[in-house]
Formats: sequence, C-alpha cells, structure tokens
Amino acid sequence: MSSENSTTNLQVFLNPDVLHFFLTFNLMICGNVIGVLGILGNVLNIANFAKDRMEDTVSITLSALAVSDVGALVVQMFINVLSNSFWTDVDHPFLTMSILSALLVYPREYFVRVSGFITVFASFERCLCVVAPLKVKRIITRNVAITVNTSIFIVLLLYLYPTIAFIYFDWGVDSRRNRSAIVVFYRDNAESVFTVSYAVADLFLPYCTFFFLILSNTVIVTTLKSKSKWRQSVTGSSFSHDSNKGMISTKEKKLVVMLVKISTIFIGCLFPQSALFTAVGLVREMKLNGLYFDLTRMVYSFTFLLETINCSVNIIVYYSMSSKFRKRIQSWFPSLRS
Repeated sequence: MSSENSTTNLQVFLNPDVLHFFLTFNLMICGNVIGVLGILGNVLNIANFAKDRMEDTVSITLSALAVSDVGALVVQMFINVLSNSFWTDVDHPFLTMSILSALLVYPREYFVRVSGFITVFASFERCLCVVAPLKVKRIITRNVAITVNTSIFIVLLLYLYPTIAFIYFDWGVDSRRNRSAIVVFYRDNAESVFTVSYAVADLFLPYCTFFFLILSNTVIVTTLKSKSKWRQSVTGSSFSHDSNKGMISTKEKKLVVMLVKISTIFIGCLFPQSALFTAVGLVREMKLNGLYFDLTRMVYSFTFLLETINCSVNIIVYYSMSSKFRKRIQSWFPSLRS
C-alpha cells in the first residue's frame, strides 16, 4: 500500500502568482460562469426534446448527450472550486489535490467519454441517413437509439473501476503541515492497473472517438457533395420521382449540418485535452510531483475550460440551426422573438 501526498513535494517551475491567476480566471470565473449557463442550457435542451415525447431517434440521442453534458458540468464546477490555490492556505483535514483527483476527475472524465461516444453514435446515424436514406429508419429505430445510448452510459462505468477498486482513503501524514490528514492510499498492483487504464481510456478511446467522428463526417460531406453534383447534372425532364426518393430532404440536410457542427466543436474543444494527456504520459516531469506539474495544472485550466465550453454551446447550435427548436424556446421566452 502507498499513499499520494500530492501537495507536499511540488516543485516550482512557474511563478505561483501566474499559476494562481490562470487557475482563478479560467476555472473559478470563466469556468463557473460558462458552466452555470451550460447547465441551464442543457436543461432547456432536455425539456425541448422531451416535448417530442422521445419518438424521434435524434431527440433521444441529443437528450442523452445533454444529460451527460450536465453531469460533466456539475462535477467540473466542484473541480473548479477545489483546484483554486485558495485551498492551499485553508486549514482542512485532507490533501485537496489527492481527494480531487480520486473523487472528481474520474467521474468528470466518465461523462466526457460518454458525451464523445454519444456524439459518435449521432454522427454515425446521420452518416447512414446520407448514405442509405431509404434504409436508415429501419436500421436505427427508437428502441435501437434508446438501447445504444443507455448501453453507452452503462458500459463506460468500467472507466470508474480502477478508482473504486484500487483507491481508498485513510489517515496519513501531511508532511507540509507536519500533521495527520486524510490522504489517498493505493492497493497492491494499483500502478499497473492505472497504467493500463490510462493507456486505454485516456489515450486510445479519445483518439478513436476523434477518428470515427472525422471519418463519418468526411463520408457525410463527400456524399452530400456527390449527390448535389449529380442532381445538378440531371435535367428536369429526366429527374424522375423514383430518383428523388434516394435523396434526403432539406430538413434532413439541415440536421446533418447541425450534427457535423456539433462534432467539429467536440473535436476542437477536446483534442487539446487528449494531447495534454499524451504529453503527461510521455514526460514524467509533467506528472504529479514532477518539475513541470505546475505548468501541467495551468494548461489543464485551459483544456478544462474548452471542455466546459463544449458541454455548454450545443443549445446555441440547436437554436441557430433548428426552426422547431427555436420556436419552442421563443414560446417559453417571448423576449427572444425580437
């Protein structure tokens, strides 16, 4: 058994005042303000999609995405508060960084992973809609959408297994204050388990998510352009009703474009975090108690802020792209009609 005294042996690489400023500005101010707005926005998303009685597969998937985003934002707000340097000088009976990592970071990353897989599923569904518009409703039914989204939430709970099985809390020694405190202890073989978990869940899965999103969106854009050129090349007399059946409607095209935008925002906001995870995995000095760990914390404040933005902006995309969504929001908030 071993313990992690995460605040005791940190070496200084950055000016502490610089680190404190970015942690406070990015997390406490920007992160919490955007997080609160994001939670409210996602609640409106869920209420809006619930009006469709979850009969549409897209409404089911986007509702599941909103639920996972709310989970990530709520946990992130607790992290924002506990990550602030203010806690270093507070007299509390536990080591903040250790407790923070064990109790909050893993649940937050769980919701982020769930959001990624749900986005992949939504993108895959729209890809089928473009490639096989006549078959997609038979392949992706309401029950299939419910089953897939529920399974994503359940299966990815495995991400939390190492924390539950190999970490526990007990009284130890806080050498910085020279007194007893609640610290994190790791069970036997925990290091090897966390190494494998880190490689699979924090490196492999995120890059796979990016790959499938890029692949499906590339197929969508390429197919839409191909069909558009074909349609323009066909004369009005030879463009039969039967040929038109193979084309997707304008409404479906708007939905496709909306989901492509959501996928693009997801990749743009989450790729920096994955790149940072990769760097931490390769550079020992960037890990806990390493020489550059304070630099890692500062960069984390920016990547966390990007992830908070990703979980919060979907309502803006829905409102600008969907007339049905927009009219419903305006009926709740008449002042928006102007």
